[in-house]
Amino acid sequence: MSKKKIAFLSVSVALLLSLLAGALFGQATQKNNVFRYLSIFTEVYDLVSHNYVEQVPPDQLLDGAFSGVTDAIDEFSYYVPPAQMAAYKSFSDVEDNGVGLIVTKRFGYAFVIAAVPGSPAAKSGIERGDFIEKIDGQPTQKMAVWQVRNLLRATKPVRLQVLRGGQTKRDEFMLQQASFHPLAISTEQYGGVSYVKIPYFEKGTAAQLATSLENIRKNGNRKLIIDLRGNAGGDVDEAITSADELLTSGMITSIEGKKVDAKKWQADRNTAYDGDLEVLTDGSTASGAEIFAAAIHGNQRGKVVGVTTYGKSIVQRFIPLPSGGGVYMTVGHYTTPDMKAIKSGGIRPDVVVDLTSLALRDPEPPAAKGAPRAAVKPKDDLILQKALQLFSEPAAKKAA
Repeated sequence: MSKKKIAFLSVSVALLLSLLAGALFGQATQKNNVFRYLSIFTEVYDLVSHNYVEQVPPDQLLDGAFSGVTDAIDEFSYYVPPAQMAAYKSFSDVEDNGVGLIVTKRFGYAFVIAAVPGSPAAKSGIERGDFIEKIDGQPTQKMAVWQVRNLLRATKPVRLQVLRGGQTKRDEFMLQQASFHPLAISTEQYGGVSYVKIPYFEKGTAAQLATSLENIRKNGNRKLIIDLRGNAGGDVDEAITSADELLTSGMITSIEGKKVDAKKWQADRNTAYDGDLEVLTDGSTASGAEIFAAAIHGNQRGKVVGVTTYGKSIVQRFIPLPSGGGVYMTVGHYTTPDMKAIKSGGIRPDVVVDLTSLALRDPEPPAAKGAPRAAVKPKDDLILQKALQLFSEPAAKKAA
């Protein structure tokens, strides 16, 4: 896209943001401001239409402006032009896209929030923070996030070109849809510390957790780590019920929004485990897992250890427009127990672990053409090590 188009769309975004947002949410805007913004927009539109070096269709200009409006709201909202509605209606919105990738758009490209543990994406080596530049040769920079997800849902294998931090060359991955749900909770023992990994919140997760906690309690273990790293999606209600298993009082979360019914979830008095607790988070902890971590942190039930979470505990809705297009947008957000929006910066841990050293990748030796990718040497688990140290457990060694 040329600089002039970008400049025009940027101006259009600024001018139309208050108008479109007001129309969608039913907010009143003073008439003099409305007319002033419309007048300025008309002037800019006419200027570009009559002076730009090439002829640009009016629909293309307006679609770009409206897309800019949703981009200005947040990275999870998008505009669907009328011409794309037929394709959008056939879009099957599965959160992890059948291959285990939870994605959004950042800096114009598809961005990996998380590769769901146990999924084809995770097994292939795709990681949180990777940028997907191309899907089957198509640049993601020209796609809305729903189009990215639609391509990932293909029944045939999809080829991804990925750029990751610290590298200049592109890596290629082939992903094929597979059945990897439901994902079971796993438990381990590190010396005197019990460890529970929750990879994803889905139907039955809370019941699994309750059973695991009951067994831990019966065994007399009083130190527990719950690992939410990489847990970026799933059923929010399961996350809320799971958090309640560890609380005897206090608010778990609430939901707020201009067009959603306000609601609060309070913890009941029953608990499956009342010992010491630590919760592990990272940048791919999102959605329901953030609500869980916020409930533990906000009620002083235990320590959160690791890295600030992603900030994606939201409610979204598709809103059809009279033009024939529509807007998929955030209409509500979940809060911490002290009523702060989780999406505003995520959940900052009580104990922050510096992962700078893990960002430095060892150079990968060149492989012969057609040879499989060399196995990546696993990095030290600094977050788990820190959590064990806080429990006075010296090293991350599993109990026999």
